[in-house]
Amino acid sequence: MRSHPRRHLWIVPLLLVGAAACSTARPSPWGSTEPRDAGGSRDAAWLVARADDLAERGQAPAALAAYERVLREHRGDPAGASALYGLGRLQADPGNGLRNYRAAHRALSRLLADYPDSRWDAEARAWRAMLGELIAREDETARLKAQIERLRRTDLDLERRR
Repeated sequence: MRSHPRRHLWIVPLLLVGAAACSTARPSPWGSTEPRDAGGSRDAAWLVARADDLAERGQAPAALAAYERVLREHRGDPAGASALYGLGRLQADPGNGLRNYRAAHRALSRLLADYPDSRWDAEARAWRAMLGELIAREDETARLKAQIERLRRTDLDLERRR
């Protein structure tokens, strides 16, 4: 029983619809280098804008480091909401080499817990729900692969005994 490579293509439209829904409500965090968060430190807002710019230009590892720096060095700053949202999106992106749906889900959950009234509330909830579904599918796929491998080994053992 070999998995067909197109078997999981349903995920692509789900991601595209989710991304389109998220992008229509508010501007993308990766579309501007202007600091977005009033009331916090200028340094934190500048770092988030820099991280957004790096992410937009495809420099995912540098963007990841910048988002994490904001969260580490500017705890409680309003820019942390944008940093967590950018971090979640960065880790959910399958095209940048950093894809980690569980880490993205954690970042967005932290955003919702730490900044419940942030401008990213609705988008974070939508992304987190989608990521929850993707994580469940990944877990199911891993479980099925393990089961197939056990069945394959059992089949080989039975063949050897004949």
